[in-house]
Amino acid sequence: GVVATTDLQVSGNPSSAFRSFVGNAHIGGVAGGASPKALINGKLVRVGETADAGLGVTLAGVDVPGKTLLFRDKTGATVTRRY
Repeated sequence: GVVATTDLQVSGNPSSAFRSFVGNAHIGGVAGGASPKALINGKLVRVGETADAGLGVTLAGVDVPGKTLLFRDKTGATVTRRY
């Protein structure tokens, strides 16, 4: 499996619930390529899809060489997490 860290980088004013979701999410795997995706909390999420509907969090980007995932919430705030 993928070993995830809790190194978070934030932009905007992400809520504590958003930061907590990203920091505590279980990342089961990541794939780059033409359709990047990640297994987040047991759910396959492609870039642009919802990772958490209640918080309005989407997976905004996958950087495989940099080993980071970018998440965006409904306010436009972003949190980047290394995996």
